[in-house]
Amino acid sequence: MTKVLVTGAGGFIGSNLGCFLAEQNLEVIGLDRHFPEDPPQAFPENFQKLMGDFRDPSLAEEILSGVDTVFHLAGAHLQVSLPESEYWDLNVHSLPRFLEQARERGVRRFVHTSTVGMYGNLKTWPANEDTPCRPQSIYGETKLAGEKAILSYGQSTGFPVVILRPAWVYGPGCPRTRKIYRTLKKGRFIMIGRGDNLRHPLYIRDMIEAFRLAMYREEALGQVLLVGGERAITTNELVETFCRVLKLPRPRIRIPYGWGKALAAGTETVFGWLKKEPPISRRSLEFFDTNNAFDIGKAKRVLGFHPRYTFEAGLEATREWLARA
Repeated sequence: MTKVLVTGAGGFIGSNLGCFLAEQNLEVIGLDRHFPEDPPQAFPENFQKLMGDFRDPSLAEEILSGVDTVFHLAGAHLQVSLPESEYWDLNVHSLPRFLEQARERGVRRFVHTSTVGMYGNLKTWPANEDTPCRPQSIYGETKLAGEKAILSYGQSTGFPVVILRPAWVYGPGCPRTRKIYRTLKKGRFIMIGRGDNLRHPLYIRDMIEAFRLAMYREEALGQVLLVGGERAITTNELVETFCRVLKLPRPRIRIPYGWGKALAAGTETVFGWLKKEPPISRRSLEFFDTNNAFDIGKAKRVLGFHPRYTFEAGLEATREWLARA
């Protein structure tokens, strides 16, 4: 049985990916420092959950033995309370050693999960893989640096790497999907700004298909590939679709973006004193003011990737999970 390693397997994308791979009769080692108590689906028997950190050299040596493909999703994401030094260590500095260990243990392919967050707020769109990146957060800055470290290692050693840049992935198990649903259902969703900025949704099953293709396609080696749905939508359309498809009340409150930014800054300060993650932050405000719209033509050509789910269909497929989440 082919063995694969999924780092960050306790997260939304990682847990869905690990379960899918296990269902394809692959032996899956799922590594994470935390696993959810209520995963979106039960882990199959051939999904081995392992608590740990990929930065631990002895652990990495052990779990990489006999692995065919590494799907690397672990990293620092949008935790406001996390020091910048941890972002740099997790997302950049730890990668060359982990790649070297994977190469030494005979790993056939290393598929790295990056982000479109490194583009920042697009001035023109749709962006493609050659569009200059202007990250506006430590997350985007370190993910961009991590990409460069991986590509440099692959080019200097010949180790087969593939980098995927997913757009906004949603679906069962997604905390942001659940948060939007709950706040709309309770009538507490506040629209901040005009809502005419662009979001580019990608349903989780389409994301997993991109991973599957990246595992096998020879044309993908050494490539950076944007992965998204067929089209971008405005934040207004996104919220309206949630309400229409899931039968939720429309938001009644809309405030200027400047007010929202002041609210986020104040909330960050208070929750910083309490040493807790704030419910709203200046980073989370990117949802309301950043334009994300991408050309996925390269993924179509190189991977043969073709998203199957419209945003409406993806929400329909998420309905059952949301009802019990």
